Parts: sequence; C-alpha cells; structure tokens
Amino acid sequence: MNDNDLIKEVRSASNIVDVISSYLPLVKKGKNYFGVCPFHDDNNPSMSVSEDKQIYKCFSCGASGNVFNFVMDYEKIDFKSALYLLAKRSGINVSNNLVKTNNKNDKFYEIYNIAEKYYQNNLNTSLGLEAKSYLHNRGIDDELIKHFKIGLSLKEQDGLVNLLVKKNYSIKDISLIGLSNMDKDLYINRIMFPLFNTNGNTIGFSGRIYNMKSDSKYINTRETLIFKKGENLYNYHLAKDEARKEKSLIVVEGFMDVIRLYSIGVKNVVALMGTSLTKEQTTLIKRTSTNIILMLDGDNPGKKAIVNVGQILEEENLRVNVVALPEELDPDEYILKYGKERFINLLNNPIEYSEFKINYLKEGKDLTKIDEQSSYVNEVLQELSNIDDDIKKELILKKIEKEFNLDIEFLRNKLQNMQKSGKIETLKKPDDVKLIKLDKYQKATYAILNEMLNNYNAIKTYEKRLNYLPYETARYLANEIIYYSKHEKDFVLADFITQVSDKEELALYLKEVLKYDNEVVSMANFDDYLKVIEEYKKNQEIKRLKELMKKEVDQEKKALIADKIRLVKMGSWNIIWLMKLKHLKKENKNY
Repeated sequence: MNDNDLIKEVRSASNIVDVISSYLPLVKKGKNYFGVCPFHDDNNPSMSVSEDKQIYKCFSCGASGNVFNFVMDYEKIDFKSALYLLAKRSGINVSNNLVKTNNKNDKFYEIYNIAEKYYQNNLNTSLGLEAKSYLHNRGIDDELIKHFKIGLSLKEQDGLVNLLVKKNYSIKDISLIGLSNMDKDLYINRIMFPLFNTNGNTIGFSGRIYNMKSDSKYINTRETLIFKKGENLYNYHLAKDEARKEKSLIVVEGFMDVIRLYSIGVKNVVALMGTSLTKEQTTLIKRTSTNIILMLDGDNPGKKAIVNVGQILEEENLRVNVVALPEELDPDEYILKYGKERFINLLNNPIEYSEFKINYLKEGKDLTKIDEQSSYVNEVLQELSNIDDDIKKELILKKIEKEFNLDIEFLRNKLQNMQKSGKIETLKKPDDVKLIKLDKYQKATYAILNEMLNNYNAIKTYEKRLNYLPYETARYLANEIIYYSKHEKDFVLADFITQVSDKEELALYLKEVLKYDNEVVSMANFDDYLKVIEEYKKNQEIKRLKELMKKEVDQEKKALIADKIRLVKMGSWNIIWLMKLKHLKKENKNY
C-alpha cells in the first residue's frame, strides 16, 4: 500500500462527526451537526460538520477542512502526526517511517524520556525502598506510582548527567532543558513527579523532599524550550477523554491533588500547578467540556484564585461550579482526613460560581457596620450585572433584601442605574467574520467551483462547455479538480482537500471557496452561473478588441475588428469572417 492509499484509508475510516464529537459536543440540526468552534472565542455554535461531505466549516472564523485539518489544528500537530493519531484510533497500522517527523526539539524529548526511565528504575531498586515506603504511607500505591511514572533521584550528584553523556547527549543540552547545573544533576535525593505536555510527553519534573530537611519542599523545572508552564495542565493528556466522557472537568491546584483524586476513581481532573490561569490553559479547558468544577485549595489564596479563575472561565461562556473545601484544606488533605465517601458527596453538590463569589465578597468585612454593609451590597450588585440569568438575579436580590432589610424595588433600580451608567463592562460577543460582498462574476466563480467539488457531472459540463474562469487561481483550482477526477475512481471532497494541502496558494483559495459553499446549487442554476462567466468572457474579449481597434490605423483591419466585435456580441463565429482574417494572422497575432 502506497502513502496515498494509506491516507485515503485512514480518512475513510475516520468519520468526521465521530472524531470531532470526541473533542467537543455536537448537536444535529437538519442533515448537519453543529458545535462551538474551538478555533476562536465562539459564544454560539457556529461550526457546521457535514457527515455527507466529511468536512467541517465555521461560519464565524472561516476555519474549514477535513478530519486531518481538524485534528492538526486542534492538537497543534503536523499532518503525519495527525495521520498516525487517526490511524491508531481506527486500528490501522502505520509504519514509523511514514510518520516520523523532523522536530528540532526531538532530542530534548528523548533526554526527558531517558531521565524519566532512569528515575523510575531508581525507585524500584533497593536504593528506593525508603522513598517507596514514604509514598505508600502517603496512600500512593504501586499502581499509582506506575501510572503517574513517579521516580527517584539518588544522592549521587552526577548519575543522570553521566548516563546521558554516555548516550552522546551534550552537557550543554542537558543543562539547557533544566536537568543539570552543567555537569551536576539538578535533582538530588528527591521523589520525582514527571510533568507532561498535552500529548503525554514528559517535559519537566517536580522533585519533592522525603527524608531530609530543605528550604525547598519542591524543586520544579524552570521554563525551557519544551516546558512552558502556562501552556500546559497537569494530567491533561489523560483527563481530556475522561472529561468528555463524564461531561465535566475538575480543576485543582496541584499535581498531588490530581493523584489523590485518581486514587479514588475520579479521573476527569487537571491541575493548574499554581493559582493563575493563562489564555492557553483556558483554551485547553474549553476543549474538554462546557461544565467546569473548580476545586482549588480552601485557604485564602485558594479562594481568591477561584474568584479569578472562575471569572475567566465564565467570560468564555463555560458553566462554572465550585467545591469549597473547609478548614483551609486542599483536595489531597481533605481525602486523607475525611475519606472518599465524604469527598464524593462534596463533589456531587457544588455551588454555582456566582453564589461562591457573592459569599466570598463577605470575606474580611464586618457586616455589623453600615459602611461595610453598603460596600458589600454594591459589590453584589456589580456582580449581578454580569449575570444573564434574570431568575438568578431576582433570587439573589431577594436574598439581599431579606438579609439587609432593603426595599427590593430600590435594589432593582440601583442595579438598573449601574448598568445604564456604563460602569458595567458587558461581555462582547465576537462579530461573525463577514463574507466579502461578491460581484456577480466572483459569485458565479465560487458557485461553479463548489458545484464541481460536489458533483461529478458539473466537472464534465464545465470542461466541455466553458473550461475557463476569470481569475488565475480559480482556473488553477478548476484544473486540479479536473485532473483529480480523471485519476480517481470517485471524487471525494474530503480526500481532494488532502490532495492539495501541500500546495499552499491553492489550499488557501480552496478554503476561501468553501466559505461560500451553496448547498442548494443544482445543475439547473449551475447553467445560469456558466452563462454569467460566458458573459464575462465575451465582455473581456470585446474590451480587448476595442482596445486593439483604437491602436489600429489600417481602415480595412479596423473594419474586420468591428465585424468580429459584432459577432462576439451575437455569441457566434462566422466562418467567412474567420477566412477573411486568416491572412491577417501572419501579420498580427493579436487578431
């Protein structure tokens, strides 16, 4: 089987609706499926997925293509990696030679892979008995150790460096990616927790003390060429599928919280590895589920982080709930102290983010004092102004009315005045990307090309009757369609998209054409579009001839050109006139 056959087999086996719905929810409307586009800040489902055509298209940002394009853009991987991923998903064997990529960072991933195995091996030797006992006492059994690839750095200061140098990796590279201080290991006598990127590659470590005193409980890998803390979430590579299955994602603060939740069977969980949330992390979260449960630490910094993170997620139109942990405990501590059953009960009864935030606004306020009561009520009204749910607003207003003995109409008017004053920044939905207004010739060109992409008979009709389009790239695309149709048994749009993907100009133009896909074009009105282009072709020829006549000084030749203009306008060619012109062709090829 050659590469092209393999690509077609993988594409054919990867139903685009099944693949995309494994990443995000799709709802069927008519014959197509719709979902929130993951390639821009989409507030409404604007991405259409056609099972018939095996393509997707966003009506807002213009993202479009076949199943390969979607996976490449979503996973941020190249074509070969997407091919391998989809082949594996479909149970199709792909040789490593076919999918091997030339990545300048490959050697760094190799180094981390060796380091990970080195640390794991250390933990499973007699030198790791004390560390393993420590983990067992912390409730981390051998299954969890293996699953999260936990290891151990030894007391010797150059064990890893020497191993890597023997494998021909340079000390400069080992140091560059945060595993050493030149010829000395960075991590010494620590339990090693690997940190993974979104594809599951180890890109860093967090080393924890276990049998010694140190000013640093943890040493974490610094930012390197392959480790960008703000671009990753701990356990994302495993949690994303679990979150889609459970229809919710739990967000915690630290990787130990993830491991602890996993130990009691809760697997749809990721960790920020801190208290802030970046734009890149937000995008990753949006790709898993629209239902997010925040379960950060129960101390003051954790509560503040819930407020900040929740605000960001709500602005992305995600449904945010909060599990507020008592006694300033983190999830790991809570489970160890109170056990699985009480934790699951908490998890199953979260509160809405808005309710949590309104309760949080009381923190640090003495509500026996009038000025602090006033400050709190104003902050609550400010918060309500960002809530779209009128019923929720009304319920909270009545709660404030009862708690502070305030008139409900006063509160309603106050909220309304705050909104009118412009103090409230309402969330703006991104404007749909407007399709450029086309003139009739552009419209006809796009309609003809779209029909050719979807109807084999249209290809034959175009080739026989017109074989011309006004724009160079359009003609290029039409010729590619004709060529492909003659060399393939069946014309499949999804396969054609892959076929031209390496021709950058053509691939971009094809994407533009698909934006104007008109699903109601039939062979009947296809004929009308052909007539429009024939008219264009005729007008261009008349224009050319008139310019030629202006430059001509020979009156006989001018008369012949005038005759030709009349014939072109009539839409016919006179054989006698052509014979008259025959002797002129030698003199002036423009005739």
